[in-house]
Order: sequence, then structure tokens, then C-alpha cells
Amino acid sequence: MRDLPGQGPWARLLASGVVGDESSAVAERGRVLAREGAVQKVDVTAGTIAAVVEDCTVTVSAARVPPRIWAAMKRYARGKPPLEEAVEGRAQSVHLEHLMNVDWEEPLVPPARALLRSCTCDEDGCAHVAALAYVVADELDRDPSLLLRFRGCDAEDEAEPGDEPEPAPVETFDGDPWEAGPLPPLRDLRPLPAGAVLKRFGPSGVRVGGDDLAEVLKQAYASFAASSRR
Repeated sequence: MRDLPGQGPWARLLASGVVGDESSAVAERGRVLAREGAVQKVDVTAGTIAAVVEDCTVTVSAARVPPRIWAAMKRYARGKPPLEEAVEGRAQSVHLEHLMNVDWEEPLVPPARALLRSCTCDEDGCAHVAALAYVVADELDRDPSLLLRFRGCDAEDEAEPGDEPEPAPVETFDGDPWEAGPLPPLRDLRPLPAGAVLKRFGPSGVRVGGDDLAEVLKQAYASFAASSRR
């Protein structure tokens, strides 16, 4: 195991998110425990990573990715080999992480603020938690699908009925070649949350009732999107 276990982008983001200051004495002790094989019975399930470290029960948990978002991302990845590899858990992808984080505001790798860490030793800055993070990060380099399992993305899609578009019928054209034929079926658009354009523009500088106009419009767009789904 290397000094900083986990070299891929997902592995590094997860390790740094769980451990925090990787130059600290706690982080170094975690790396030692990981190298010495102190982390046992590692179990990765949707929302939870658990293990036993030096007779202590350690868990790292986070809310799973909403199924509708992951289903939309899988549809968008079709026909794009690098993204297909990532959503199938065969590669760690910076591009996929960027799409999830920026377009959906739902990072694939949970940031530090979204992670819950616990250990039965009840110590502040627990080295057992760091050891578990490093072992999992190292394993992610061999099997990226572990992150998808942790985020609940390896299960069958649970999107609402009607989310998946029906395949467009294939039509043949046997008329005059100088006349226009039927238009090809539309491709899936890149999934964007309500108000994505406003986020890209940033603050407008126009105040409405004490709030920036962009914030007011963002709330209105979210309300419109919610009402359209009802």
C-alpha cells in the first residue's frame, strides 16, 4: 500500500473527505493500521461502509444518490464509452463526478460535510475511521464499482414510470430523393436540474425584496418543475 492509498480520482476524493487533514498524526496512524492489516470484515452496502478495526466497530455512511438522478445519468451516458465505463463501475471518471456535482448538485463521491463517521472507541479524530477510509480507497483502484454500491447506484433503476422514453419507431424513406425525408428521432438531452442556467450566470446584482433576482428566479423555477411533476 502506498503512502497515500487510493490513486484514482474517486478513491482520493473519498479518502480525503473521510479523513480530512491527511498530513495529521491521526491520518498517519490510519495508514499504519491499514498497512498492518488491522481493518477486517469490510462490508460495503448502499449508504454504509462498515468494518472492524482493532476490535472497534467503524462505520462511514451517507445518503444514497436519488434513483431518478442516477437513472437519468445512465441514460445520458449511453453511447459515450468513457461515461458508460464509469456508470457501470469499470472506471473512475472525473467527468462523471463533474456532471453529478455541477449539473445535479449531487456529487457521486460524498463531500466531507455529507459523511457520518462513527467508531465504538469514541475518540475525536479517530484513526480507526481513517484506516477504513484508506483500505476502501485502495480497493477502489481495483474495483471502482464499490463506490457505486456505497452510493446505492448498483441496484436496478427505480425511476418513476414514464421516466424512460419509448424508443422512436424507425421509418424508411422510399419517396423522391430530392424531397426531405422524415426527421431523425431526438436524442436524450443532457439532464439538468431546474435553474441550472441561473447557476451558471451567477448573481444578477438586482435585488428583489432583499434577495438577488437570480435566487428569486431559482425558487420560482424549482416550484414550476415540482408542479409539472404533480
